[in-house]
Amino acid sequence: MSRPTKDEGPTVAAVAPQESKRIEKPDCHGAPHAGQALRVIEGEAKATQYLARLQAQQADPDELALIVSMLYGAALRGFCRAIEKALGVRHG
Repeated sequence: MSRPTKDEGPTVAAVAPQESKRIEKPDCHGAPHAGQALRVIEGEAKATQYLARLQAQQADPDELALIVSMLYGAALRGFCRAIEKALGVRHG
């Protein structure tokens, strides 16, 4: 594979993930991942910050929609969990 010159960007082959480098560990499929836990915490922190601004009457009416539109997966779950907790929603 040739290297790109200073006028060219990297080739697709240079930036595409290589399947052979992925290592699957079948014994840890059910184990929580530290990355996911960090995203949950990130979502909870965003909710806490938003709620503080809301209580101080400093939150823009469209801010909640903007925050939620940028979250997904574990971060969104953490955000929603913190909002539910603040509202006093109980499950089960």
